[in-house]
Amino acid sequence: MPESVRQDLPASKADDHLAFRISAEQILVIRKAAELIGWTVTDYVLSAALDRAERDLYEHAAALEAAAPSTTETDPTDPYIALLLALT
Repeated sequence: MPESVRQDLPASKADDHLAFRISAEQILVIRKAAELIGWTVTDYVLSAALDRAERDLYEHAAALEAAAPSTTETDPTDPYIALLLALT
């Protein structure tokens, strides 16, 4: 599974886990997609959840940046930097 861009986060504990119920149709779709790229269902779901979380955090940081009053020209990397700072 590809690494998250957030490699500097503290390592998870061995007992950290998520559990949720899904329908037979949903697990079939996820299992098929995971098999297509040679990943386990766990790796596939974790990767998708991390991708979504990182995108949502970036969009939130960008929205905060856009809402902040600006006295100078904005740098297009500012939302990304804000995201990285929020996660540290």
